[in-house]
Amino acid sequence: MSAEALNGEAPEAVEYSNGTVADNASDDFSSDAYDVPEDDARLIELVGFLVQGVVSHPDEVEVEEFLDDMGSIYGVRVHPEDVGRVIGREGRVANALRHLVKAAATKTGARVQVEIITDDEPETIADSQN
Repeated sequence: MSAEALNGEAPEAVEYSNGTVADNASDDFSSDAYDVPEDDARLIELVGFLVQGVVSHPDEVEVEEFLDDMGSIYGVRVHPEDVGRVIGREGRVANALRHLVKAAATKTGARVQVEIITDDEPETIADSQN
């Protein structure tokens, strides 16, 4: 699909939700012209959109793409106060998010996973004995 088909004119630069910015080097909006393929960019945007609708700090939602042997892993990082909202009671929100993204990815045949990235570090228990 070309950018011209989207809104009538080609954009000057495209910024993907994962932070990748590509300039309009050619008139064609194909995956060859940019670092992130269009289908991956749409899935990343979908993950970001869904998570932003759940959290209290939507401006702090970050989605990163990692590649492994099986496919793509989308890591979702949110404000520490919003981690519980993204995971949900008994993991229901996280599982629903995973199912929606996997369903959207089946259109392209891609294998994807969604993981919630937390900055929690294991707490060290101070030894009370000297």
